Amino acid sequence: MASTVAAVPTLYTCFFAYADPLIALYGAYLSFLAPEQAVASMAPQSTYDPATVFLFHQAGGLALAVAVMSALVPRVSEDLAVWKVLQFSLLLSDVGGLSGVYFALERQGRLEPRLWSADDRAVGGLYLFITAVRLAFVLGVGFGGAGEVRRGDKRR
Repeated sequence: MASTVAAVPTLYTCFFAYADPLIALYGAYLSFLAPEQAVASMAPQSTYDPATVFLFHQAGGLALAVAVMSALVPRVSEDLAVWKVLQFSLLLSDVGGLSGVYFALERQGRLEPRLWSADDRAVGGLYLFITAVRLAFVLGVGFGGAGEVRRGDKRR
């Protein structure tokens, strides 16, 4: 029998079901409707090139998929393995996002924190926070003790 999510700490449940979809929807908004703002926030020395709109639409599509999966999986599945596979997959996307932040800063010679804008700190900080929450979940941080869910347990 699959492990259930009955013992998932509330922080994870709230984050994955509510905060994560909203963050992803904002990313979709930026990609589809405000790509100039997306470029200006992370690469202020660059300008948006409409010829690259396809990249923004691809990113927007991914952000919409993340929003839908993040909102629905916690509501329709009680299988902890499903949650962990989803969060591990999204963790891979977060690592890609963090590398994007790094290379945007590096390319512009702004790796030193004193050179970061408020947008740099917000975007980078949010990516770090999201990545840390996902990684902690995948590693089982906070699941220990009497409420630990083990493979084969079926709790409701």
